[in-house]
Amino acid sequence: MPVEEPTERDYALMDRVLQEARAALAAGGAGVAALLASPNKIIAVGLNTIQDTGDRTNHAEMVLLRQMDYRLMNDVERRTLSVYVTLEPCLMCSAALSFVGVKRVVYAALAEDANSEQIIVRGLTLPKVNDHFLRGPFVLVPGVRRTEGRALLEEMGKAAGAPADLET
Repeated sequence: MPVEEPTERDYALMDRVLQEARAALAAGGAGVAALLASPNKIIAVGLNTIQDTGDRTNHAEMVLLRQMDYRLMNDVERRTLSVYVTLEPCLMCSAALSFVGVKRVVYAALAEDANSEQIIVRGLTLPKVNDHFLRGPFVLVPGVRRTEGRALLEEMGKAAGAPADLET
């Protein structure tokens, strides 16, 4: 599994996505955000909109992907994309990112930092499933600004140890 150390740009873009998440949380939304970037520019920013829409698939990464215009990108361009997320992508989001061709995932809080409400399948974290994606594994850059990512989870009451509010 390819894992990289964060670059200065990774820290800068993670700071930006954390800022977006904090603003959403301050406005009463969920404090989870995602940012998609090419090597030269920010392409899109997505926020978790489950509370606003009632659509439980509206994780920040899914909202972000729905904003993209894939017709404007060829396969080579897609392979240069990085996604920055305040929380390790779940299995649904990881599969979607792989399917569209994103090759690099940078995230702050780890799945283990969140309560069970935030995890789709116990034990299937991104590092554990990464090598099994048919379109090739992501390059992972985990834990960039992890303390700040965990602080967002705590502020939302979604940190590990907090009770899960799962609907049955």
